[in-house]
Amino acid sequence: MSPRASLLTTACSLLVVLGAALVAATHLTFGWRSFITGDLRRLRVAAAPLPVSALSVVDSAGASSELWNTDPRVRAWLVTFVYTRCPSVCQALGSEFEQLQASLQPGDRVRLASLSFDRAHDSPGELAAFARRYRADPGRWLVAVPASDAALTRLLRETGVVVIDDGMGGYAHNAAIHVVTASGRLVALFDLEQYRAALAYARAL
Repeated sequence: MSPRASLLTTACSLLVVLGAALVAATHLTFGWRSFITGDLRRLRVAAAPLPVSALSVVDSAGASSELWNTDPRVRAWLVTFVYTRCPSVCQALGSEFEQLQASLQPGDRVRLASLSFDRAHDSPGELAAFARRYRADPGRWLVAVPASDAALTRLLRETGVVVIDDGMGGYAHNAAIHVVTASGRLVALFDLEQYRAALAYARAL
């Protein structure tokens, strides 16, 4: 094969590879609407709500219960993922939920849930301290941890939450507000600063 023919063949191969990469990237970014993982999660959930398995938890009082679809008075849950030792974003989430709790009306069928992914550390005592810090009313705001490692792993996988050990005793993790229906479907995600919009959305379900 002549050098010119070889160069042409190589160029054609590169075009094919680039074309395939472009198609894949267009699909993965929802038509180039987003390159950010958090935005992609929101778009995917909005396009196709995700089923979330029934979840056994242990709360800040040491009591066991199951989410979801167990209380006919609840239409939707606003869920955040936290760990009680977190010095930054989890405190912001706690403060926002404290404000949302104060905004809940007697007729609202919305509940709040702060779910810890730090099973090794977040005992009922630690969860109770977190709940006291933000004045969590257990009738409106559940502070709990999945009852088993298997339940936690399944929950993180189903909701698309990523938790990474930061090497300094803490974690990097998703910090969205998840709207989960009473029947266990993740239907929307909101940024931290959109906590009032998350409540309005949950009320409207």
